Amino acid sequence: MNPTLKPNSMPHLPQLDGIRALAVGLVFLSHAELGHIVPGGLGVTIFFFLSGYLITTLLRFEALNTGGISLRKFYLRRVFRIFPPLYLTLLFVGGLYAFGWLKGPYDPVVVLMQAAFAGNYVTVLGGDIARALPLPLWSLAVEEHFYLLFPLVFLMAFGRVSAARLALYCLIACGVVLSFRVAAVMTLADASDTYIWTHTRADSILFGCCLALWRNPLLDGEAGYRPGGWQALAALGVLGATLVVRDETFRQTLRYTVQGGALFVLFACLLQPARGSACARAARLLSAPLLTRIGLYSYTIYLVHAAMIEAVAGLSDSHLVQGVVGGALTLGFAAAMHRLVERPFARLRRRLDAPGAGAPAQGAAEGAPLAAPAR
Repeated sequence: MNPTLKPNSMPHLPQLDGIRALAVGLVFLSHAELGHIVPGGLGVTIFFFLSGYLITTLLRFEALNTGGISLRKFYLRRVFRIFPPLYLTLLFVGGLYAFGWLKGPYDPVVVLMQAAFAGNYVTVLGGDIARALPLPLWSLAVEEHFYLLFPLVFLMAFGRVSAARLALYCLIACGVVLSFRVAAVMTLADASDTYIWTHTRADSILFGCCLALWRNPLLDGEAGYRPGGWQALAALGVLGATLVVRDETFRQTLRYTVQGGALFVLFACLLQPARGSACARAARLLSAPLLTRIGLYSYTIYLVHAAMIEAVAGLSDSHLVQGVVGGALTLGFAAAMHRLVERPFARLRRRLDAPGAGAPAQGAAEGAPLAAPAR
């Protein structure tokens, strides 16, 4: 792969939109009273992995082509991407409550914690999570906590260590996060909150960072990791096994680690598959127009779907009606949000990367090894 691509020239891969669609579909169906057979938690883990991979790859693109990274532009991009849909959705859901379509009651302090990206530590801080708005903002809190720090780590490593060495550090951090989960299970009477705490779930993002840094299929040319079909099939089997095993200790500790390893192989399979391979066929299926469209809407779908389902539940006891009508309303809201809010702010994000939009922070040395393509 040409190592001189500009930061914004990372290719658009429709199969990643398809993965987003599958992930948000798992979450939606789980919340539509199918959680006993649909693994909604796996959908969230997929989102985490994809986020870690994409954002770290974009950081490498920027470092490779500009000689550094701009923290200012990074955080502005996050604000433009995350905040407008989030806070407009919060206002919308508040309106549903004000008009009686959501019953509550909700604790204003807990809602404020959700809005301030502290929703995943509500119980630790003395709040009642049952009185939160029906918005799955705990996962957004995990991501925002992570990305508050990760670009700083990347910048400090830039020019000092290779991408492969930083991948090793990320893998070690995955082990540390696993140790936090194990410690919680061993010491707490109820360790169920390990599912939502940042310090016990950040490894799902870190596994994606590892793929972006070690033999990245998009950046590292012939050295990129491209597993064969049999490896992908084995990884899919391992992923399925993590859903079948019901032992609670495994589910609260090793499950996310094993899933991260399986997703590492599956994502690598789909990113730059060999023509005619099983991985290429899977990538084509994920690139279907319907899936890519849902993938474009996936952020807002994720934000609003639980509130829509709950609002419809106030009108009908039928789970089928709740799922179908709630899904239709969710898609309509997400389509409007994409057109009226997300697309305009996407244009603002692109302007940040226009020539002269801001100088990047420099590493300690020219020709930073972190940014250099693998040989």
